Amino acid sequence: MKHAFLAALSLALSACAGPLAKGPSVDLRLRHVVLYQNGLGYFERTGVMSGERLTLRFREREVDDVLKSMVVVEQNLGPNETPSTVSALLPRSEQASGPEDPTEIELVFSPAARRPVSIAYAVPTAAWKATYRVILPAKGQKEKRALLQAWALISNIGDEDWSEVNVTLATGAPLSYVSNLRAPAMLDRPELKGVYDGEGGALAPVLAESSPGPDADRDGVLDHEDACPREPGSASPQPDRHGCPQAVRAISSEIQILTPVLFDKGSDVIPPRARPLIEEIARTIKSVPHLRAFEVEGHASSDEAGAADLAARRAAAVRAALLQLGVTAELVTRSHGAEMPLVAGDTEEARQRNRRVFLRAPDVRQAQAPSPRREAPAVTPEAMAKAPEGAASVDAVAGAFRYAIANPVTLPKKSSALITLINRPVAGEDVLLFRPDPAAPASATHPFRAAQIENRSALGLQPGSVSIFSGGTFVGEGVLTRLLPGESATIPYAIDSSTEVRATSMTTDVPVRVVSLSRGALRVEDRYRRVTVYDVRPGRDVPETLLIRHARATGFEPQGLPGCTDATPDACLVEKKLAPGAPQKVVVEETRLSQREIPLVQADSEQLSMYLKGSSLPAELRARLDRALALRRALDAANDELDPLRRRRAELIDRAAELRESLRTIERTPQAGKLRQTLLDRLAEVARQSEEIGAKITQRVEDVAMARAEFDDTLRDLVIEGR
Repeated sequence: MKHAFLAALSLALSACAGPLAKGPSVDLRLRHVVLYQNGLGYFERTGVMSGERLTLRFREREVDDVLKSMVVVEQNLGPNETPSTVSALLPRSEQASGPEDPTEIELVFSPAARRPVSIAYAVPTAAWKATYRVILPAKGQKEKRALLQAWALISNIGDEDWSEVNVTLATGAPLSYVSNLRAPAMLDRPELKGVYDGEGGALAPVLAESSPGPDADRDGVLDHEDACPREPGSASPQPDRHGCPQAVRAISSEIQILTPVLFDKGSDVIPPRARPLIEEIARTIKSVPHLRAFEVEGHASSDEAGAADLAARRAAAVRAALLQLGVTAELVTRSHGAEMPLVAGDTEEARQRNRRVFLRAPDVRQAQAPSPRREAPAVTPEAMAKAPEGAASVDAVAGAFRYAIANPVTLPKKSSALITLINRPVAGEDVLLFRPDPAAPASATHPFRAAQIENRSALGLQPGSVSIFSGGTFVGEGVLTRLLPGESATIPYAIDSSTEVRATSMTTDVPVRVVSLSRGALRVEDRYRRVTVYDVRPGRDVPETLLIRHARATGFEPQGLPGCTDATPDACLVEKKLAPGAPQKVVVEETRLSQREIPLVQADSEQLSMYLKGSSLPAELRARLDRALALRRALDAANDELDPLRRRRAELIDRAAELRESLRTIERTPQAGKLRQTLLDRLAEVARQSEEIGAKITQRVEDVAMARAEFDDTLRDLVIEGR
């Protein structure tokens, strides 16, 4: 089909005052509306032209957006027909005085069009809003399945009724800008200076910007060559297989293993040629998180001894390889020996293909099918699941989801409607969530009641309010942020005041090891240990699961967090099973390694010993460091002995000064002869003690100087490289 375009820009639309076609148009009715969540709307109209002019009416504020985005398409052109040239006559400035006043755009077709014409454009409109209902399963129910309903509120703010209009609701926020295209723009130009060099506009070839083309599945095979453009695959010489999965195919409900892992005769060792296949299987399993269990089937050929045991070892080898590659799904091994040959016959080629391991995924569609139950009058997942869904299909376009409403919508102007988008079972249950939130002061000591759901579908859920139902009645309201396929959400809806949680934390540091030594500076490593204890006192009627959002301390790494799920860089959800009324303790330990420098001459010898205990050093280097440490201890001991000696000598000097003052006082008293002699004897004893202590101080100072010199000499060439 050939098309004539007025404008070829990306489209995004809104409900506007519908264009009124004048003159030769038999009909120009609204056929399709796409509403975005950022207030844009895409409108598509179709009519039959029988002349050369078509007059469209808009609000004044919509004209520039229409000019930016309008596309005109002539339909039913024959193979030799040429589309008309379309031009637009813009409204005169005096035609409208206010932004809400009507104004007209006239389209001129040359030659005159006499066929169906589609006109599409994008203008601002009311954004659609999402709202949800979650019906929780009954308490004690073995299968944790809730029901999720998603609704959309749409509004027709225009001046025309919508009659049997196809409506699509799109997520995302396409960029759009306010611009005034109709205002004449005179721009400043740089002044030409220098010699005029002629009319040459380029000094070399000016090449077009090119790109290899889109690759939607990012597998390295461009879409126009890719036989499976929506599934990651690999190159193939066969055009119908080029870009398609060669070994594993992932679809929304199951994983198909297309190629078995083949082994050599009598061997359970995965051959190097099978390693790329194992890696592709691991990547695919991890890319489909809603499939959580697989059977790893081992097989052998009829000419292999101990076929059952050999097949079991082969399955175990593949299971171990997948776990090593980060697969977290449950992998159950099963041995079929030589009982299930893939290829019949006794040829060596047939036997080679039978020495294999194959992965089998469960049929999720059967596993998720709800068991039949008798309909109950209460608001239960089983009762509410009977409501039909409004979204006929969901597609991912340009990074956003588009919900196509199943039935055409009739909506009067200036009115709104609530439409069901999704109504389906999801993995979900009622839990407690301890996450102190300033918006709810009581949550500092009492956990939230919360609905935990997992989005195992291919649908993206947008932000919106969530009404929670349990036990057949409304129990609270929460807020859902964006929930992409494979993600889970825990939605608080009430505070459980019957349950109390109190948290206490303590941090200690322990010397770990010596890292390096250079120029007398010792770099050491310490381990800081942070222990947080959550004391939980459950109420008498509580869910069986408590989730504690434990905020990680900066730089700390958790050590074996109990039941940790949904870990993020700044927090971790710690899961704990509860029994009504039974107190619990949850202990979370985190550690952080930190390095620092200590001048060895200032280091405490006992502390250095602790660092050395945790260090693995060569024997010769360890001996030299031990010698330096012994010298450091001797230095410390000598300094420790000097201080009391100096204090004692200072006391003796003060005592001698007191005795001399007393002798001067009685010098002229004849009767004080006996006392004078006593004082002289005491002064002599003090002088003797002072002299003796002075000698000890001198000796200790020399000892310190010698120890310091030997210590410095030991350190001079002592180097420990970073470890």
